[in-house]
Amino acid sequence: MKNFPLSGLLVFVAFGAIIATATAQVQLKEPDTAQLSCGQKVLVDNRTCPAGQILEIVGSCREVAPAPAMPRGVQYNCIKRK
Repeated sequence: MKNFPLSGLLVFVAFGAIIATATAQVQLKEPDTAQLSCGQKVLVDNRTCPAGQILEIVGSCREVAPAPAMPRGVQYNCIKRK
């Protein structure tokens, strides 16, 4: 059995990431931040972004909020629709 080249493994992992991004479900309202796992991406079509873009929310990897009154540090980005 031949050794699987490292470059082939990297291509396989990159391809899997592209497929996972392409198959993300679009939601109409923003999920609760506590529902998002570390690095989980959610697309939300709530019309807060300019035309041709959609809101992408990325779950925080922090276990605890920086201050009691602040929500967990999720990231909000307007990205181009695919």
